[in-house]
Amino acid sequence: MTESKPRIRVGVAEWRALDGDGTLVTSGLGSCVAVSIYDSDSAVGGLLHAMLPAAAESTGSSVNTPGKYVDRGLAELLADLERRDVSRNSLEAKLVGGSSMLDISIGEAVGERNVEAAKRALSDEGVQLVAEETGGNAGRSVSFSPTTGDVTVERVDAEVLVL
Repeated sequence: MTESKPRIRVGVAEWRALDGDGTLVTSGLGSCVAVSIYDSDSAVGGLLHAMLPAAAESTGSSVNTPGKYVDRGLAELLADLERRDVSRNSLEAKLVGGSSMLDISIGEAVGERNVEAAKRALSDEGVQLVAEETGGNAGRSVSFSPTTGDVTVERVDAEVLVL
């Protein structure tokens, strides 16, 4: 009998890191972004599901829920991965989400801002972005295997992609 690999849910405003067999999954990506980061040398990785681009400096919300924000959530995920002895030089990232779910033209859409914040934060941290599936107006779900680095993206329009 084959033992199935555990599927670990990553909720909105959360991140999880995993070293070993298993799959990290998240759903409900509209304007939110999912950032997967993994170290191919050690088969360790993590997944962040962030709602907003940056934590407001004047509030305590980034302390209570850092995963809500791309900048703070990414910093927390990277710290978690470093505690697992990953090499910062071998980290690779994949980015999914950032849709424009509502037809409202008030400045730059939250989804676009989330994508830009993720790209900027990854660059600032020295993590190479190797693939992305962003923008548009379709919601998405993500399954991420830290052992292979594969990110399976299921879009609500029934398209399935593997990054």
